[in-house]
Amino acid sequence: MARELNAKIRTTKGRHAAKRLRNEALIPAVMYRDGLPGTNLTIEEKDWVKTLASGQRVVNLKMEGGDRQALIKDVQYDHLGGATLHVDFNELREGQKVRLAVGVILKGVPKGAGKGGILSHAMHALHIECLPNDIPEKITIDIEGMDLDSYIHVSDVKLGAGLHALDDAQLVICSVHEPRGEKEAEEGAPTEPEVLTAKKEVAPAEGAAAKKDEKKK
Repeated sequence: MARELNAKIRTTKGRHAAKRLRNEALIPAVMYRDGLPGTNLTIEEKDWVKTLASGQRVVNLKMEGGDRQALIKDVQYDHLGGATLHVDFNELREGQKVRLAVGVILKGVPKGAGKGGILSHAMHALHIECLPNDIPEKITIDIEGMDLDSYIHVSDVKLGAGLHALDDAQLVICSVHEPRGEKEAEEGAPTEPEVLTAKKEVAPAEGAAAKKDEKKK
C-alpha cells in the first residue's frame, strides 16, 4: 500500500520563495502528468523524511480536490547530500505501469572466491516495468554458486510476477574472474627464456659479409 503524503498547491515560484518554504520546514515539489505543465506543490519536511526512510517509490498525495497516486521521479539534495531541496512526482493513472530503476543486491560469497577469484559487480540497478503496487524495494541475487569465469546476465535474473526487465538481456550484472595481473603474466610469458649470453649463430650470407669487412680494415 502506497504511503500517504500531505501536499498543497503553491502559487509562489523562484529561488527566494523556495528558500522561505524550506525555512518553514516545507519542501517545494512539482507533479507532472503525461507531458502537461507541472503542478507546483509543497510537502511537509517531517512527513517526507518518513517517506524516504520507508523506501517506497509510490505515494498517495493527499490534496484538495482529491488524492493523487504518484511516483517519486527525482529528488534534489543539498551539497551535503542530506537535506531535500526539491521533489519531482509523476502522477499515475489507475492501472498504469511505471518504469524505474531498482537497486541490485548481491547475496553470499561466490565459491570461486575460495580459489582466488575476484567478484566484479558491474550493474548496481535494473530498469524494470511493473504496476505501482508491484514495485520491489530491491532485487536480490544469490551468488554463492558462482565459480571462476562465471557470469550472471540480466536474462539469468528471476523477477517476480508482474515484473519485466527493460535492460538488454545479455548485459552482465556480475562476474567472478581470476586476478587480471596474474592471468596476463601467465599468458604473456615466453615458453622458453632467451639466453642473452649464448653465442648467436651467423647465417652464411652474414658471415661472408663480416669477413669482407675485416679484409677492408
